[in-house]
Amino acid sequence: MTTFHISDSPQRHQVQLRSDEAYVDGSPVQVRQTSTGYFVAQREGRTERLRAVAHGDAVYVQLKGRVWQINRVDPTRASAGADAPGAGLSKAPMPGVVVTVLASVGQQVAQGDALMVIESMKLQMTISAGFSGRVAEMPFAVGQTFQRNDTLARLEEPEVSGAAA
Repeated sequence: MTTFHISDSPQRHQVQLRSDEAYVDGSPVQVRQTSTGYFVAQREGRTERLRAVAHGDAVYVQLKGRVWQINRVDPTRASAGADAPGAGLSKAPMPGVVVTVLASVGQQVAQGDALMVIESMKLQMTISAGFSGRVAEMPFAVGQTFQRNDTLARLEEPEVSGAAA
């Protein structure tokens, strides 16, 4: 499940994508593609036509004469493998602020566990553990701002018992 928070003052909407289903504020939305880049969304009897175009790591959505940019970000993409350089580091994909801290230093986490929620450009994202291990560093607290590529969390691999020295 992927969750996005999209804000259109004064309203804030939560969009969840689960495989081929979409929910807006908890209500199901039927989306079908009519042609390349063009879609029709139906929710609570209302039909909306929209256009979506992917370019690099961004998706641009045009709806009712307005365009929103949604960035596809996997903060653990560069460190997904435990043997990769920088493994265990969750880097900030863009400048933002910490909304919620869900893990603490010393805590054991499983791959995919939520570590924190951040907000950048009115979009909230959950930073998740790239692998199972121990939280070694969480340098930012709720309300603190960070810059692109700052380390948001660092995991250490679990100790392997009985390893030869």
